[in-house]
Amino acid sequence: RAAPPPPSAPRRTLRTHAAAEAPAETPATASTTKKYHFCLANAEFMLNEVNNEHLPEILRERRRFYREIDREQDFWIVPNPAFLDAMPEVAKKVRQPCVAVVTTDKVWNDFIKLRMDRVYKGCVEGSAEECLASSSLIAKDAFAAPDPKTWTAPYSKYAAGWWEAFYFGNEKK
Repeated sequence: RAAPPPPSAPRRTLRTHAAAEAPAETPATASTTKKYHFCLANAEFMLNEVNNEHLPEILRERRRFYREIDREQDFWIVPNPAFLDAMPEVAKKVRQPCVAVVTTDKVWNDFIKLRMDRVYKGCVEGSAEECLASSSLIAKDAFAAPDPKTWTAPYSKYAAGWWEAFYFGNEKK
């Protein structure tokens, strides 16, 4: 594996790999190079699929817990991740538009992979600006509202656009 560039050299490319073993790292700062682990899937599957209703709850609960213990958030939702430009073979496997749950915590990424099941798991290395950049956002109205006649859950569906609270830069919301 090649040595990383000296700190003064600008990064021009992202390093991508299959998920590699790494300890949980500290949260992102814009200029620090880190490993970012991700689970990637089609946006409708990840954000709107009835069988994945637990994802918003998992993310909200983790954020609540981090605030309770005064820990910086180390996970984000990245719609249409820009890092896929460096991974064309992966981009071909995922129906577009797509979304990634990105984290610096490998163990938690493994947990998300197990919970979501049909997602692509991988790792990129770079700055937060590079690894958490989005080529385009997912609109609140991107998915059709559920038909009330077929919605059988005893609770209302999560509000459209719930995922925007987990975009990079929205950690305090």
